[in-house]
Parts: sequence; structure tokens; C-alpha cells
Amino acid sequence: MKFWRYLFGFALLASVLLHLSVLLAGPIYDWWTQPEFEQTALRKTERKLAEQSLDDSDKPAELANVQAVDQQQVFLAPATEPSIKPTATKVASAQPKPRLKTASKPAVLVASAVVVASAVASENMPVSVDGSDSLGVNVASAVVENNPASAVASQPAAAVTADAEPASKVANKASRVMAQLNREANKRFPKVVDIGYYWTVFDARMQWKIDKDQYVLRLQANPVGKKIEYLSEGKISAKQGVTPMRFADLSLGPNTPKNSVDFNWATQTAVVGPPNALKTEPLEAGDQDLLSAALHLALMGSRQTSYGMSLFSGKKRYPDVVFELKGEATLTLGTTKVDAVLMRAQWSDRQVDFWLAPEWNNLPVKMSVNLGKDGSFEILAKEVTLDGRKVLEWISPQNQQQRRP
Repeated sequence: MKFWRYLFGFALLASVLLHLSVLLAGPIYDWWTQPEFEQTALRKTERKLAEQSLDDSDKPAELANVQAVDQQQVFLAPATEPSIKPTATKVASAQPKPRLKTASKPAVLVASAVVVASAVASENMPVSVDGSDSLGVNVASAVVENNPASAVASQPAAAVTADAEPASKVANKASRVMAQLNREANKRFPKVVDIGYYWTVFDARMQWKIDKDQYVLRLQANPVGKKIEYLSEGKISAKQGVTPMRFADLSLGPNTPKNSVDFNWATQTAVVGPPNALKTEPLEAGDQDLLSAALHLALMGSRQTSYGMSLFSGKKRYPDVVFELKGEATLTLGTTKVDAVLMRAQWSDRQVDFWLAPEWNNLPVKMSVNLGKDGSFEILAKEVTLDGRKVLEWISPQNQQQRRP
């Protein structure tokens, strides 16, 4: 009889191990064969995280109707008499200068901009380049979203200076204009974000969507068939940052929160905890939950030298939490090296680290949360998509040349 019991127990154990090996085979293989996630030593930094904007209202007046292009082409073409007389832009000058005679000049600077997903408005922009002069640039709406190439080919935009400046100088000024446009674009906070993370050996995904003054932020993972899902939702503005209205641990299902926080800003109170043990805690302006804090810091940038708040985890409230910029390091995310700034909060035996990438709108590319006995986790980005544009792409370990030893 004992023999059959042992045999049954052995068979059951073998079945469980086989089941686990099937579930874990893929994640373990990816983890074992992926490049090491290297991190340079934390170094001091003078970098300031740029404050983000949520619309075009902060754009300089001269660029108000202009969008950045994905590609810019500047080239020389032989001078020809145009069938349609181009409109020359005027350049401010202390002395009147003679008109440009096309027959006496060997070449005309022809500039075309190829845009894949945005329309470029016609606008005369006096943009200061070196403090002593300015360039009137005529940006033509030469791009059609469905067929940009044909639009550029059939309708090239001509930029002609009244004093026939050297082509290299005009091209340099045009490049500076486009660089300014791109800098402004980088300060506009993305409305739709999708970040894939490694959560130890498992995949996790954080997604947020901003619609007008509302945001919804989710973090999801499925380790060994177990569901993990956190939700934060509330209001957002460029001036006030993030104002959470609800945070919930939805690991038990969308209608059964394991833990939650309901923020009542009118009464300055928050109801915190599991459904059967809710308690009321005080609430002050600037307080955040575990997810909204990263979004808030990314949006506000270096507007403040430090950010003090109460931090809500769903289980409890942690008062007097202060995030400070501690330095920067270079992280290796897959095959890409990214500079990231560390915003860290430490209190008691707990610590929360948000590594924010300035080149990607201060997005959290690494998050380390250690709440002592209340739980901990660390996630590291492997793919990042901003408003449909992929800036960090995950490469299958089979296609990566670098391997673990």
C-alpha cells in the first residue's frame, strides 16, 4: 500500500514539475539568452529634466502653426525660370539690396521636407539663429499623409534669399529651425504610451492614455499564470501635474479589488485598504499612488528640486515621502544604451527608485520598489512606444548576437 502511495506522490510531483517547466521554459530561455542589463555607476549630474507640456499652447509664437518633420532634405538644383512665380520672403536689412536676378546666379537652393504622419502648415518664421540675423523660412504644405512622396515630387518648396546667401549657410539655418521644432516636440508629453518591461523573468506592460484632462494608467503582468494588475486613474494638467482619483490592485478581477485607494480631494481624505478593512487617511495636494508618482515626476520635470508627498500603495499610506534627483547612469536596455536620471525616495527601511529617460519625455525606463514586508518589485524596459512611434524595440534573443556566457 505504501508503495502505491509513494508512486502516486512521485507521479503527482513529476506532473507539477512538467507543468511548471512548460510555463517557465519561454521566460527562462529569454532571460538566460538576453544581453546583460548593464548599468554604469551612478554619477553626479547637472542635467535638468525638461518640464513637459500637454498641448501646443507652450510653443513659441513663431512656431505656433508648424509641426516638426520626420526627414528633411536640402539639395541644390540648376536655376530655371519657374512656370509659377515663387513668392520671395523678405529678409530684414539695414540697407536695401538689389533684386536677385535668376539669370545671373548659378544655382538656387531648393528645400523639400518629407513628412510621414503630419501636415506642415505654410508659415513665414523669423527664427533667430546667432543673435545677429534671422531667416524668413517659407515652409510649404508639401506633404499629403497618404502619399507624401508624390506630394513632394509634384510640389517642391522653394526657399530663396533676397541676397543669395551661400547654400551652406541657408541650409544650416534651416536645420536649426527644424532642430528647434524637434526640441519643442520633445517637450510635448505623449498621450498614448506603451512600455514593455521585464519583471524578473516575466513580461510586464505599462500603458497609459491621456484624453483631455483625464488619464488612465495600468501595469499588468502574468507570472506563472498568476495575474497582476494595478490601475491608477484621475486628472492631469501641465500646471498641477497628476491628481489621482482612484488606485486599485485588480489582481483578483476587475470587479473585485484586492486593495484600493479612493481619493476625495473635496474632503481632503482617502479611503484605503482591502474591501473588508477600509480606513480613512488624510490627503494633501501633491499626494500620489505608486503608479501616478512616476507619471507626475515625468510631467513636472525639474520644476521643483524635490517632491514631497504621501505615497499610497493600496494597502496603506506612507507619509513624508520625498523624491530627490540623485544622479544619472547609463542603462543598457536590450541592445540600446540610454541615459537615465534617478529620482529616489527613502524612508524607514523602504525605498522607491524611478529611472527617468530625458530623451523619451522623462519616461520611467526602470522602476525599483521596496516596501519592506509590504512587498517589492523591479522592472526594466525592453520596448517603448510613444504615440504610436516605437523608440525602443525588443529584439528576440535568437536574433541578438550578444549572449550570456
